[in-house]
Amino acid sequence: TREQLVDEVKASGLRGRGGAGFPCGLKWSFMPKEVKQSHYLCVNADESEPGTFKDREIMRWTPHALIEGAAIAAHAIAAEVTYIYIRGEFTEVWISMEQALAEAYQQGVVGPNAMGKGKRIDMYLHRGAGAYICGEETALMNSIEGKRGNPRIKPPFPAAAGVFGCPTTINNVETLAAVPHIIMNGGAWYAKLSRGNPKSTGTKLLSVCGTIARPGNYEIEMGFPLKDLLYDLCGGPLPGRKLKGVIPGGSSVPILTAAEAEGAILDYEGCVAAGTMLGSGGVIVYDDSVDVVYQSMRLAQFYAHESCAQCTQCREGTAWTTKILQRILAGQGKLEDLDLLLDLSEQMTGKTICVLSDSCAAVVVSALKKFRPEFEAYIRSGRKAAGA
Repeated sequence: TREQLVDEVKASGLRGRGGAGFPCGLKWSFMPKEVKQSHYLCVNADESEPGTFKDREIMRWTPHALIEGAAIAAHAIAAEVTYIYIRGEFTEVWISMEQALAEAYQQGVVGPNAMGKGKRIDMYLHRGAGAYICGEETALMNSIEGKRGNPRIKPPFPAAAGVFGCPTTINNVETLAAVPHIIMNGGAWYAKLSRGNPKSTGTKLLSVCGTIARPGNYEIEMGFPLKDLLYDLCGGPLPGRKLKGVIPGGSSVPILTAAEAEGAILDYEGCVAAGTMLGSGGVIVYDDSVDVVYQSMRLAQFYAHESCAQCTQCREGTAWTTKILQRILAGQGKLEDLDLLLDLSEQMTGKTICVLSDSCAAVVVSALKKFRPEFEAYIRSGRKAAGA
């Protein structure tokens, strides 16, 4: 039954793998019990976070895990229609998902008698058009409706008024890909896969990139030490180099210094205790050859480019953060620019419809606070960055 599916996922402790970490079963339970209008499931496959490439691999190589998970979720929330919103640039992914969805219809996983339950579940692939902001759940819903991909003010929340004003649940690709395993083996089995933290259960896919010997996707148990990931699984920094810093959860979370990374634990609570977040699981590694000031500017530039511009604090804040950092890199910075960046970040945090502005501020401020001498060195010497 619907209730049994929701209870099993609740028992597993599965939390959203897209970045927010919200309990999946609890999110499903927010959907109305009585079906008075159409219910929708939206799959967020608009993976655009710099440093994150796990969902792409799931859809490329195990698309049926996602489709089966989405079908189970649709049954649990009484959704007759599911939209899988795929990033526009994912050409190979689109082909593999089209093929897998055709097979799922042939095998009765979806269609008029989905999974033999006597209920119709239809699934549609929807292609994005390159906007990072559409990874935000309400912007994604606007895009599906054919509108500009701007985030919506909440409330109302999607479970009350989502796609086309109807109750909607939005889940990430990795989250739904775990659901078939939970239903097959039980929630208690999944909860035991982690290293003992009852609040962070199961396994997590991490996309490791940057200046590291063996970049790629790694599946680890929740509670795995960051140090073991970097040195045992990924082979450590490149020959002759030392670790400088790590961004453990995609480009939107604060950076850790090498010393902080030594004791960091890779689960939701462990990352918060270390002063950062697990986020989307994109582990970006900096060795001692990396220019933190330049990388901070590039990330700020990304957020300025991807801002939907409906909130003043984000539109102006991301643009000015980028301009100030570019000025420093061009050898024209002043020491007061660093305090200006900190002041600017306060105006950008907690004052906008979505958290894009907060993400830009978090990345730049954490880099400035932890690597301030590098910023000051540019200003005091008046030197230019290569290519500035």
